[in-house]
Amino acid sequence: MGSGMMQQEGSTAMTDQLYTTHDISRLLQVDPSTVSKWIDRGILMAFRTPGGHRRVRSADLRTFLITHQMPVPEELGSGTVRLLVVDDERAVLDAIKRAFKPFAAQVELQTTTSGVEALLLVSEQKPHGMIIDLNMPDIDGLEVCRRIRQRKQMEGVRLITMTSVHTADVVEQSKQAGALACLAKPLDVQQVLELFRVPISLSAKR
Repeated sequence: MGSGMMQQEGSTAMTDQLYTTHDISRLLQVDPSTVSKWIDRGILMAFRTPGGHRRVRSADLRTFLITHQMPVPEELGSGTVRLLVVDDERAVLDAIKRAFKPFAAQVELQTTTSGVEALLLVSEQKPHGMIIDLNMPDIDGLEVCRRIRQRKQMEGVRLITMTSVHTADVVEQSKQAGALACLAKPLDVQQVLELFRVPISLSAKR
C-alpha cells in the first residue's frame, strides 16, 4: 500500500493544569517522596520552572495513571485510554473502529496504515498503547516494537501485536520484541479492553 494515512477519532483539546509533587501526593494519597521517585525514574513526565520547581501537566499525570492501571481521580477529568492501531489494510482498520465504537467514551482510537508513520506518531501523540499488525510492508510489527522499546521515554506505552497466523512461536517472538501480548485476527475487542483494564461493566451501563 502507498504512503501511510492517519486518522484520529474524537480528539478533544483542553488546557493542561499544572501540579506540584505535593499536589499529586495529596491527590493520590501517596508520600511526596514517592512522586519524586516516579519523576526521577522518568515514568512520570515533569519539567522544571525557572525557579527550579517541578511541575507535572495534568495530561501527563493522566497518562501515567492509566498506563500503570491506577484509578484516575475525577479532578483529572477523562480516564480515556488512547490507542494507536497499525495495520496496512484499510478494511481491517475500519472493522476495528466499528468494533470499538460502543466503547467510544472509554477508548480513543487513532489509526495508521504505516509502521514508519506509527514510529513518528507514538512520539508525537504519546498513546497509552499500540496495537500493531505483525505483517506490514514497510516495517514489520516486531521491528516496530523493538524500536519503541529502545526509547526510554516510550517505556510506558503498552504494546500489543496482532496476526492472522497466531502460533506459539509468534507469541514468543512478540514478547521478546517487547509486546505485552499477541492477539489473533480478527481482533477481539474484549481482550484489548481487559489488557488495558477498561471498566467493561461501567461502559456497558452507559
